[in-house]
Amino acid sequence: MKFDDLLEMTTDLYTKTKYPIALTDAELNVKWANIEALSRFPGLSFINGVKDLIFAYNFENIIENLSNGKPFSSEPYNLSRLEIYPIIDSEALIGCHVYFTLDNSEGRFSNDNVQENIISAISNEFKMPLTIIFSSLGLMARYTENDETLKSYIKLITQNCYRLYRMSNHMFEAIRFTAGIAKLNLQKGDICSFIEGVCESASILTGAIGIPLDFVVPSEKIITSFDPSRLSSCLFNLISNACKFTREGNKIRVKLELLQCNVVISVSDSGIGIKENVIEHIFKPYFSFDPNGRPYGGSGLGLTIAKSIITLHGGTIAVESRENEGTRLAFTLPVKYEEDLPDYTTENSFSYLSDRFSSLYIELSDVCGSPMP
Repeated sequence: MKFDDLLEMTTDLYTKTKYPIALTDAELNVKWANIEALSRFPGLSFINGVKDLIFAYNFENIIENLSNGKPFSSEPYNLSRLEIYPIIDSEALIGCHVYFTLDNSEGRFSNDNVQENIISAISNEFKMPLTIIFSSLGLMARYTENDETLKSYIKLITQNCYRLYRMSNHMFEAIRFTAGIAKLNLQKGDICSFIEGVCESASILTGAIGIPLDFVVPSEKIITSFDPSRLSSCLFNLISNACKFTREGNKIRVKLELLQCNVVISVSDSGIGIKENVIEHIFKPYFSFDPNGRPYGGSGLGLTIAKSIITLHGGTIAVESRENEGTRLAFTLPVKYEEDLPDYTTENSFSYLSDRFSSLYIELSDVCGSPMP
């Protein structure tokens, strides 16, 4: 593999991911770093950025170990840890991936929020191996273009990595809400353009499996406050469920309407519906069901988290369903905002589709498949 191929694969995978990642050559000269890495570690914009971060270590020993395929991990500093993983080709070191494990989303420790620090630390430790697996799969995929058997194995591993990624997200979100430490990162903006971006991106994946998704939003802007990250995860989860409990002729419709001082967003499908003895339990944590009679239909946290997100926004969520006819989930959001909130920058379908670790792929991977690394 040439270094240019490694650079292309790395940028494709990690340009928009929220985890700081950099790429170096065989001498640990920085050749690329994603936006998250540059914002947290500005020194990575310089060629010696990684070397400066490990100045206290023996550089020659690090290079020797990397050349022998041994990764390097620094001691925690500034509440983060740097990990370097070698990329070997034909027994020669051609470059390295550099990852940074942070203690929490802000990169700082606060004694006032010990629970959140612990949850974030465990979450990072859980997701870091998955990130490395994605990198390795990306490299493997470069060598298997004509080997359909290996490609099928890589796709299977990739899809199960997304499954683990989704499970970990749900688990740690559920813990945050249960502990009462979940907070919204509110922004103010046009909720109509937000819904359009979410639905446009989701419709591409659902359309690929034969389930059309259309959406209806008002032509005028509706400015309100919301957390784009959590609300998109909530919507993708509802759309995933609409795909999961499907039947021939199923189609999905997302509708946004303004009723008095609330926005009402509904996700309707014409799938198999939900049995009466099940519907009253669907928002309960860890409750799951499978229409085919298998013991479990998932982690049972998706709708619990969706309800928690809507409740934290000050809204409500409800469901109505008829067996063999379909299901409609609808939630409300109050229309209000404060002037000092940051402005929401509209994300179109490309924004969601270009990030391999966006909530779009994570929430829909179990029903719509996953992109090759």
